[in-house]
Amino acid sequence: MELNIPQTYFILSCNEKGSVRIIKNTRRRAFLVEAAFFDLALNDIIDLTDNSVIINKLLPKDKAYLNDFFQIINKNQGKSVTHVLRAMATKERITRNIYNQIGDSLVTKVDVTKATTGILHKTINYIPDYHLKKEIVQNMRDEILNADKISPDTFAVLSTLYGNHDLKIFFTPFEQKQLKTKIKEASIDPTYDKLISLSKRLNMVILTVLG
Repeated sequence: MELNIPQTYFILSCNEKGSVRIIKNTRRRAFLVEAAFFDLALNDIIDLTDNSVIINKLLPKDKAYLNDFFQIINKNQGKSVTHVLRAMATKERITRNIYNQIGDSLVTKVDVTKATTGILHKTINYIPDYHLKKEIVQNMRDEILNADKISPDTFAVLSTLYGNHDLKIFFTPFEQKQLKTKIKEASIDPTYDKLISLSKRLNMVILTVLG
Protein backbone atom coordinates (compact mmCIF):
# COMPACT_ATOMS: atom_id res chain seq x y z
CA MET A 1 0.00 0.00 0.00
CA GLU A 2 1.65 3.20 -1.18
CA LEU A 3 -0.03 6.36 0.01
CA ASN A 4 1.36 9.86 -0.33
CA ILE A 5 1.45 12.58 2.32
CA PRO A 6 -1.99 14.23 1.77
CA GLN A 7 -3.70 10.85 1.31
CA THR A 8 -2.27 9.55 4.58
CA TYR A 9 -3.15 12.74 6.44
CA PHE A 10 -6.66 12.62 4.97
CA ILE A 11 -7.30 9.08 6.23
CA LEU A 12 -5.86 9.70 9.69
CA SER A 13 -7.79 12.94 10.08
CA CYS A 14 -11.09 11.11 9.60
CA ASN A 15 -13.09 9.93 12.61
CA GLU A 16 -15.61 7.12 12.83
CA LYS A 17 -18.12 9.26 10.91
CA GLY A 18 -15.69 9.89 8.07
CA SER A 19 -13.99 12.90 6.54
CA VAL A 20 -16.69 15.58 6.92
CA ARG A 21 -14.93 17.07 9.91
CA ILE A 22 -11.93 17.91 7.70
CA ILE A 23 -13.91 20.13 5.37
CA LYS A 24 -15.94 21.66 8.22
CA ASN A 25 -12.97 22.55 10.44
CA THR A 26 -10.57 25.37 9.51
CA ARG A 27 -7.60 23.83 11.35
CA ARG A 28 -8.03 20.46 9.64
CA ARG A 29 -8.42 22.15 6.24
CA ALA A 30 -5.24 24.13 6.92
CA PHE A 31 -3.22 21.01 7.65
CA LEU A 32 -4.68 19.23 4.62
CA VAL A 33 -3.28 22.12 2.60
CA GLU A 34 0.04 21.81 4.47
CA ALA A 35 0.17 18.11 3.57
CA ALA A 36 -0.31 19.02 -0.10
CA PHE A 37 2.45 21.65 0.13
CA PHE A 38 4.76 19.03 1.63
CA ASP A 39 3.96 16.60 -1.19
CA LEU A 40 4.81 19.03 -3.97
CA ALA A 41 7.79 20.69 -2.28
CA LEU A 42 9.50 17.43 -1.30
CA ASN A 43 9.15 16.30 -4.92
CA ASP A 44 10.69 19.59 -6.15
CA ILE A 45 7.52 20.56 -8.03
CA ILE A 46 7.28 23.82 -6.09
CA ASP A 47 9.59 25.85 -3.85
CA LEU A 48 8.72 28.12 -0.96
CA THR A 49 10.94 31.18 -0.88
CA ASP A 50 10.93 33.86 1.82
CA ASN A 51 8.35 35.83 -0.12
CA SER A 52 6.47 33.53 -2.48
CA VAL A 53 5.52 30.14 -3.87
CA ILE A 54 7.43 29.25 -7.03
CA ILE A 55 6.51 26.52 -9.54
CA ASN A 56 9.51 24.53 -10.77
CA LYS A 57 7.76 22.18 -13.20
CA LEU A 58 4.37 21.00 -14.40
CA LEU A 59 2.33 18.69 -12.22
CA PRO A 60 3.19 15.06 -13.07
CA LYS A 61 0.37 12.68 -14.01
CA ASP A 62 0.86 10.65 -10.83
CA LYS A 63 0.03 13.80 -8.81
CA ALA A 64 -3.31 14.37 -10.54
CA TYR A 65 -5.08 14.23 -7.16
CA LEU A 66 -3.50 17.66 -6.48
CA ASN A 67 -4.53 19.26 -9.77
CA ASP A 68 -6.89 21.84 -8.22
CA PHE A 69 -4.33 22.62 -5.53
CA PHE A 70 -1.66 23.12 -8.19
CA GLN A 71 -3.92 25.37 -10.29
CA ILE A 72 -4.55 27.65 -7.30
CA ILE A 73 -0.79 27.92 -6.75
CA ASN A 74 -0.31 28.64 -10.47
CA LYS A 75 -2.86 31.47 -10.37
CA ASN A 76 -1.20 32.93 -7.27
CA GLN A 77 2.42 32.28 -8.25
CA GLY A 78 4.66 34.95 -6.82
CA LYS A 79 2.32 35.73 -3.93
CA SER A 80 3.27 34.94 -0.35
CA VAL A 81 2.87 31.48 1.16
CA THR A 82 0.65 33.05 3.82
CA HIS A 83 -1.65 34.54 1.16
CA VAL A 84 -1.99 31.24 -0.73
CA LEU A 85 -2.47 29.07 2.35
CA ARG A 86 -4.97 31.49 3.91
CA ALA A 87 -7.09 31.46 0.75
CA MET A 88 -7.16 27.67 0.67
CA ALA A 89 -7.64 26.98 4.37
CA THR A 90 -10.12 29.66 5.40
CA LYS A 91 -12.47 29.45 2.42
CA GLU A 92 -14.35 26.16 2.44
CA ARG A 93 -15.48 26.50 -1.19
CA ILE A 94 -11.85 26.68 -2.34
CA THR A 95 -10.68 23.78 -0.19
CA ARG A 96 -13.65 21.61 -1.18
CA ASN A 97 -12.28 20.71 -4.63
CA ILE A 98 -8.88 19.83 -3.14
CA TYR A 99 -10.65 17.72 -0.50
CA ASN A 100 -12.77 15.93 -3.12
CA GLN A 101 -9.84 15.19 -5.43
CA ILE A 102 -7.77 13.67 -2.63
CA GLY A 103 -10.79 11.72 -1.35
CA ASP A 104 -11.65 10.41 -4.82
CA SER A 105 -8.03 9.28 -5.32
CA LEU A 106 -8.39 7.13 -2.20
CA VAL A 107 -11.67 5.50 -3.26
CA THR A 108 -9.97 4.05 -6.34
CA LYS A 109 -6.87 2.99 -4.42
CA VAL A 110 -7.72 1.62 -0.96
CA ASP A 111 -10.69 0.64 1.21
CA VAL A 112 -12.43 4.02 1.42
CA THR A 113 -16.19 4.40 0.88
CA LYS A 114 -17.67 7.52 -0.73
CA ALA A 115 -21.04 8.76 0.49
CA THR A 116 -23.08 11.97 0.72
CA THR A 117 -24.21 13.58 3.97
CA GLY A 118 -26.50 16.48 4.75
CA ILE A 119 -29.99 17.41 3.60
CA LEU A 120 -29.86 21.07 2.57
CA HIS A 121 -26.10 21.44 2.26
CA LYS A 122 -24.79 18.18 0.89
CA THR A 123 -21.16 17.24 1.52
CA ILE A 124 -19.25 14.32 0.07
CA ASN A 125 -18.04 12.10 2.88
CA TYR A 126 -15.17 9.62 2.61
CA ILE A 127 -15.14 6.81 5.16
CA PRO A 128 -11.92 4.78 5.50
CA ASP A 129 -12.09 1.23 6.76
CA TYR A 130 -11.02 0.92 10.41
CA HIS A 131 -8.38 -1.67 9.54
CA LEU A 132 -6.87 0.68 6.94
CA LYS A 133 -6.27 3.36 9.56
CA LYS A 134 -4.94 0.75 11.97
CA GLU A 135 -2.45 -0.53 9.38
CA ILE A 136 -1.19 2.97 8.57
CA VAL A 137 -0.68 3.80 12.24
CA GLN A 138 1.07 0.50 12.90
CA ASN A 139 3.47 1.08 10.01
CA MET A 140 4.28 4.54 11.37
CA ARG A 141 4.69 3.13 14.88
CA ASP A 142 7.14 0.52 13.61
CA GLU A 143 9.11 3.26 11.89
CA ILE A 144 9.23 5.41 15.04
CA LEU A 145 10.33 2.51 17.25
CA ASN A 146 12.49 0.40 14.97
CA ALA A 147 13.83 2.30 11.95
CA ASP A 148 17.19 4.06 12.03
CA LYS A 149 15.59 7.11 10.44
CA ILE A 150 12.07 8.31 9.80
CA SER A 151 11.27 8.60 6.09
CA PRO A 152 10.55 12.12 4.73
CA ASP A 153 6.92 11.25 3.98
CA THR A 154 6.32 9.89 7.48
CA PHE A 155 8.06 12.91 8.99
CA ALA A 156 5.75 15.22 7.01
CA VAL A 157 2.60 13.33 8.03
CA LEU A 158 3.67 13.37 11.69
CA SER A 159 4.26 17.11 11.42
CA THR A 160 0.69 17.66 10.21
CA LEU A 161 -0.70 15.37 12.92
CA TYR A 162 1.28 17.27 15.55
CA GLY A 163 -0.08 20.59 14.33
CA ASN A 164 -3.58 19.12 14.29
CA HIS A 165 -3.20 17.93 17.92
CA ASP A 166 -3.74 14.33 16.81
CA LEU A 167 -0.47 12.64 17.78
CA LYS A 168 -1.80 11.66 21.21
CA ILE A 169 -4.74 9.91 19.57
CA PHE A 170 -2.51 7.46 17.73
CA PHE A 171 0.65 7.15 19.80
CA THR A 172 1.40 6.44 23.46
CA PRO A 173 3.48 8.84 25.59
CA PHE A 174 6.43 6.45 25.22
CA GLU A 175 6.10 6.42 21.42
CA GLN A 176 5.83 10.21 21.36
CA LYS A 177 9.02 10.39 23.43
CA GLN A 178 10.78 8.10 20.94
CA LEU A 179 9.53 10.32 18.13
CA LYS A 180 11.01 13.41 19.81
CA THR A 181 14.34 11.58 20.01
CA LYS A 182 14.18 10.74 16.28
CA ILE A 183 13.35 14.37 15.42
CA LYS A 184 16.24 15.62 17.57
CA GLU A 185 18.58 13.28 15.70
CA ALA A 186 17.16 14.47 12.37
CA SER A 187 17.80 18.10 13.31
CA ILE A 188 21.57 17.54 13.07
CA ASP A 189 21.37 15.36 9.95
CA PRO A 190 21.98 17.46 6.79
CA THR A 191 19.71 15.21 4.71
CA TYR A 192 16.73 16.51 6.73
CA ASP A 193 17.57 20.22 6.33
CA LYS A 194 14.97 20.93 3.64
CA LEU A 195 12.28 18.90 5.38
CA ILE A 196 12.76 20.54 8.78
CA SER A 197 12.96 24.01 7.26
CA LEU A 198 9.75 23.35 5.31
CA SER A 199 7.98 22.00 8.40
CA LYS A 200 8.90 25.04 10.49
CA ARG A 201 7.92 27.44 7.72
CA LEU A 202 4.52 25.87 7.04
CA ASN A 203 3.63 25.51 10.70
CA MET A 204 4.53 29.15 11.30
CA VAL A 205 2.34 30.22 8.39
CA ILE A 206 -0.58 28.15 9.67
CA LEU A 207 -0.26 29.66 13.15
CA THR A 208 -0.44 33.09 11.48
CA VAL A 209 -3.46 32.08 9.38
CA LEU A 210 -5.37 30.55 12.29
CA GLY A 211 -4.40 33.48 14.48
